[in-house]
Amino acid sequence: MAPPLQADSLAKARVTAAVSAALANWNGAAYLPKCFAALQAQSLQLHEIVVVDNGSTDGSADWLAQRQGLVKLLRCGRNEGYCVGYNLAIAATESPYVLVLNTDVYLAPDFVEVAANVLDSHTETAAVTGSFYEEATDRTIGGGFRLRRQLRMYPESAGGPEREVFGASGAAVLFRRAALDEAAEVVGQVYDPRYFSYGEDIDLAWRLQSLGWRVRYTADACAHHVGSGSLGGALRFLDKPALFQRHALKNRYLTLIKNAPPVLLMEMLGALLLTDLVLWPFLCLRQPLRVPYLLGGIVDVLRLLPGSWRRRRVLQQRSRRGAQAVRPWLHGI
Repeated sequence: MAPPLQADSLAKARVTAAVSAALANWNGAAYLPKCFAALQAQSLQLHEIVVVDNGSTDGSADWLAQRQGLVKLLRCGRNEGYCVGYNLAIAATESPYVLVLNTDVYLAPDFVEVAANVLDSHTETAAVTGSFYEEATDRTIGGGFRLRRQLRMYPESAGGPEREVFGASGAAVLFRRAALDEAAEVVGQVYDPRYFSYGEDIDLAWRLQSLGWRVRYTADACAHHVGSGSLGGALRFLDKPALFQRHALKNRYLTLIKNAPPVLLMEMLGALLLTDLVLWPFLCLRQPLRVPYLLGGIVDVLRLLPGSWRRRRVLQQRSRRGAQAVRPWLHGI
């Protein structure tokens, strides 16, 4: 087991560092020790570590509570989801830079320092991400992402020169607080709490790009990622729980409703319709018992439509880039 963070080192960090870490935990007992060991080993010490526990039942909340002098722990009585958990964690931090980190991600010792240097050098940049490697195999997962026209992530190839990307996975990304504050003005919080989980990183990236911010990738910031740690490593859509699938389907439509300018929606329409024409019959064949429950996600979209339309109006009024916020980043179907 990794050693606990040292209280004296964190006390020094509060004086010298400008980066806070924000984490949301849900049954992450298997990952927290190694995750925290990596945070402790950062060459740029952290100002603070804030963790929101989403009603964990595996003892991980108690593990965190034993480190109260090192970690600011906020407890939720139930699993409020990724979006609410990270909104609470981010709101409880103070630094101008905020590291959003999943508990199943293990950072290289210089990840925070490298990413912070990029933010320092590019004042128009809202977020910095790095290269991710699969924890079990050391296989390259990617760094940052583009968008497929069907509204799925298309991972950027890791390596190469530092460059702009469309968005950054929420697994490990260093944000500029000023950008998060501006993005939060559109929906009331950084992550739209109605999403619960999945697709929130696409939604946030689209919002930031529309508002004129940039996202950058640097190969020098490296991390290992277990992947879907809270779901037992289930990476494929079909392997995930029905609740997760329902949110994924719902959030895809919400993201389009809130963010897509009409001209861009027309450009994406063919791929979007083709995806639905294939997806729903496929689900009927492979998981027929889930289909009625998953169709409830469409009902959720209709129920949330008025609020989504209000958010859309706010974003369109404030958008500095319109369709150009996304068009250069579209890739294939």
